Formats: sequence, structure tokens, C-alpha cells
Amino acid sequence: MAISENFWKNKSVIITGAHGFVGKHLTERLFSLGALVVPLSRSAGNPIDVTDRASLTPFFEKKPGVVFHLAGESLVEKGQDVPYDTFQTNFIGTLNVLELSRLFHIPRVIIASTAHVYGVGTPPFSEDDPPRPSRPYETSKTITDLLAQSYADSFDLGVVIGRFANIYGPGDTNVTRLIPKTLRYALQKKPVPMWGGTAKREYLYIDDAVAAYLMLGAMPAVKLERNRIFNFGAGNPIDARGIIEAIGGLIGEKITIVPADYERKNEITDQFVLWEKASRILGWKPGMDLREGLTRTIEWHKNNTIVS
Repeated sequence: MAISENFWKNKSVIITGAHGFVGKHLTERLFSLGALVVPLSRSAGNPIDVTDRASLTPFFEKKPGVVFHLAGESLVEKGQDVPYDTFQTNFIGTLNVLELSRLFHIPRVIIASTAHVYGVGTPPFSEDDPPRPSRPYETSKTITDLLAQSYADSFDLGVVIGRFANIYGPGDTNVTRLIPKTLRYALQKKPVPMWGGTAKREYLYIDDAVAAYLMLGAMPAVKLERNRIFNFGAGNPIDARGIIEAIGGLIGEKITIVPADYERKNEITDQFVLWEKASRILGWKPGMDLREGLTRTIEWHKNNTIVS
């Protein structure tokens, strides 16, 4: 699906979670395309919490053309540690965004979801596979997906849901995620802690994820289907040990791996997705191979200090 060069020019856009890893990249890209972006975040100078509907309302009253809802708890570990907060943030935050979009007739609402909702099963997963969540994080995201579909079907709301593989790239400073954590230790020539190491995931470069979001936002209404879910993957399933060793090869160091002093309960063994639907309807496909994506990410980390 080709997007007109002028589609985003002067288009009013709200991005929740705009100061997160993906949110920052999406915000910068939309600004560069001439969009009128309103970035909302709890960590901004004027913090906005999506669980507080009253604070969101003035922004939706202006009736933006597109809302990207990226705010929410995105870490499996947080779901294990603080399940109540995870459910509250992901469910109430999404409910507020959807209800305000209904009240103010927002034409397009993009809900950020995850491939984690498919849970335990036989990958690669398609959009027709039922969610099988177990842990609080995956369950909270499944609930918000169902909530979004309910609003789409009941109120003819222009909702689309993007289920993404693990997103990585320059600018990700969250050292609880595998790639930033590995680089934080490896570039200091320290052993890298790893739990397990055999679970396979696929890694989607940030630019490919941003392109997917832009396509979801620009997709013509006539292409919306009743089931408005799109998978976005990279076709490169690899286990944690493989990622660590690949990073070691690219930085020219043999990385020492040590057992982590924590345990991830109910870890899903293999999780990757089919993205034929996104290719067929949107014309989307991942453009960055893992080696080049890791190389660019390493260069960014060499020039930026991560403080945790």
C-alpha cells in the first residue's frame, strides 16, 4: 500500500506513550512528515496518565485524525512483579482511549499489541490463532485487544491492532530487554547474565515497526476488516544465546555468559508470527536484516551511556 507523500502533512495526531522507545521514533518520524503531533506521556514536562480520563479529554476534544495508543506496561517482568498495576494501566488506559475516541468520533485508532498474546502453541502464529495468555502481561494485552475489537464492532470505530514481535534498535535504553542489557554489559567487557537461553523470539528493527504503524494509520477505511488485527514479525527466530553470541561477533569480543540471578516463570519456549496479512493488505514487509540492525544498534550504544 503506497502512502501519499502528503498524507501526514498537517494531519493531527495524538501519540500516547510518546516518550517510550517506539513512541519517540514514531513521533520523530511523523514530525518529519509534517504531521501535527501531540505527544502524550507520563514522563513529559506536562505529564499525562492514560488511566486518568479527565486529563486526556481536552486532547481528544480537538478531534485528531489519528490516535496511536502506545502507552502501557510493556514488560513481562513488571506483570509478574506488579500484576495489579499492569492490568490497571493496560486495561483502563486503553478503555479511556477507546471511549474518548468513540465520543469524539476519531476516524482511526491504532492499538499497540504484542505477539505475546498467542501464548503457548505451535508457531508461527497467524491472526486467526486464538490468544492463549497465561502470565499477567500477556493476559492484560489480550484483554485490551478484545476491548478494542468490541469498540470497533459495536460503534463502527476505526480501530486497528498491531501485534508486534520484539522491537529493537537505537534508542532503546531499557536494560531489562535482552539486546540493550547485553550491550550494556558487553561494551564494558563484563559477563552477560542470561536466564534460560533457548527460548526463540524474532526481532523487528525499529524503523520497520514505525513503517508498520504509519501504514496502519494511513490504511483506507474500505480495507478495514471485521477482525482488524495485523501481525508484524521479522522472520528471524533466534534464541537468547544466539543473540548474545551474534552481538559478540559484531563487536569483536567473545562474550562470557553467566547465569542470571533471577528466574522467569512460565517462559514461553518459541514465539514468532506470520505477517502475510500485513504484506497482502498493507504492502508491508520487514526491510532490515538482523545483522545490519544489530550493527546500527551497537553503534548507537557505543556513543550513548545507558544509566539504570
